Amino acid sequence: MLTADASPSYLRRTLLLVGGLLIFRLGYAALFAVNPAGDEAYYWDWSRQLDYGYYSKPPGIAWLYAFVDRVCGGGIFAVRATAAVLGTGSLLLLFRLGSDLFDPRTGWYAVLLGAAAPANAVLSFFLTIDAPLVICWSAALWAFWRFVAGTGGRGALVLLFLTLSVGHLFKQMMMVFPVIAVLFLAAASETRPLLRRASLWFVLVGSYLSLVPPLLWNARHDWITFRHTGHHFESKNGGGNVLLERLEDFLSFLGTQLGVLSPGTAFVVFSLCLVGLPLLGKASRPHRYLLFFGALPLATMLLLALRQGLQPNWAAVYYLSGIVLAAGWYSGSVPSSFPPVPWRRLFPLTLALGILLAGYFYAAPPLFAAFGKAGHTADPDRRLLGHDRVAAAFENIRRQTDAESCFLVALGHRDLASHLAFALPDRPRVYRWEASGRIVSQYEMWNDPLEDGLAGRDGLVLVPEGKLPPRFARAFEETVPVGEFTVAFGHDRSRSFTVYRGRGLKTWPEGKR
Repeated sequence: MLTADASPSYLRRTLLLVGGLLIFRLGYAALFAVNPAGDEAYYWDWSRQLDYGYYSKPPGIAWLYAFVDRVCGGGIFAVRATAAVLGTGSLLLLFRLGSDLFDPRTGWYAVLLGAAAPANAVLSFFLTIDAPLVICWSAALWAFWRFVAGTGGRGALVLLFLTLSVGHLFKQMMMVFPVIAVLFLAAASETRPLLRRASLWFVLVGSYLSLVPPLLWNARHDWITFRHTGHHFESKNGGGNVLLERLEDFLSFLGTQLGVLSPGTAFVVFSLCLVGLPLLGKASRPHRYLLFFGALPLATMLLLALRQGLQPNWAAVYYLSGIVLAAGWYSGSVPSSFPPVPWRRLFPLTLALGILLAGYFYAAPPLFAAFGKAGHTADPDRRLLGHDRVAAAFENIRRQTDAESCFLVALGHRDLASHLAFALPDRPRVYRWEASGRIVSQYEMWNDPLEDGLAGRDGLVLVPEGKLPPRFARAFEETVPVGEFTVAFGHDRSRSFTVYRGRGLKTWPEGKR
């Protein structure tokens, strides 16, 4: 057991490691930040039309981007720096949680495992909904434990209320936290009396009030977010053998999780969670806490993976408890029949493998670029390349044809419209036309050019790899091609684009339903 004199040592180590890691990540972002990812450009475009709800997500991410845009100028470094602060900051909360549950040594081990996880490297680089969600969930885990342990006072409940309320606005996954909290308290006689506290119910139930604005927004928009989210839980059959497809989905999910946590950490986390499931009602209170917030939802995820494909990041928040659980096992604070106790000596190997994979995420892009192989299939940055070149080539045509006064339209995937808006010098509004006639992104929720009073105006239309659809061309008096270009998105991947000028907008076609 750790002595009191050793506690400051682990805190100093944690602060030095987290501080050094943050400085490295900020420096890396300053040197190697290129284009935003598709989702980043998409959410940035949301922030220019602030609302209480959006097509696929609550409004928190748009509000965060608006804040970053106004305070830091909205450049790519500001986006990367915000992700670095949120993702790296979550490691400090892992230390606090591990220290309060067991001891500072366990907290230190949790920081090491978390920092070595490739997921934390990705989380600290891309500013998507996961970075703010993870730090909100981490803070809520710590605050709720302080309430359960009786060490946090009213401050713990205030922090819990704030982190839950804010977390709900970033991702629907946060709504699960209060449910797990109630299940944990109800499962054992020693914690059941806490359910009689009105202040707890005020916090857990009251946190859902932050969802009232997006609920009202959805009520006015045919519950579009609910319908979009519901599609994620549909079991799809590709037309082949159903059993083989489900097995493929299950193995695919397991395989991606090895990359998310690193193979060694993932093995220990899943082993401890599965072996610990029968202990949900009889393990020590700290052990049970981690099992309820880690093992129980992860087991549910595994069952869900048997019926459908899952996104690699869906289980992200549950790994926070899993990492602390693994840290507790490595430090000797968490007993388990499996893995065997002698395997604790493999902790350095587990860390080394994780650091190797996380290091690859940072080192590979500049190395591929140095050898002329940027955008290779093994390059982590391959999806970030080329979008600035598309915008530069489009801007060149825009100026050559005196089309600065034209409104802009992008066909194809929503990412093209988002990237174009982000990378063009004047950051204009870029409209998108969906050929299917369905609502498949936020762009179909916003006004089209006709609704914005642009009837009779000329439009400049960017079309990826193909001719202008006749249905769309008939929206103008006439359409003429004014340029074309090809952009390399890597050393062996390129795309062609054609730019059309539409003269005199007459209508906005609905697309082919």
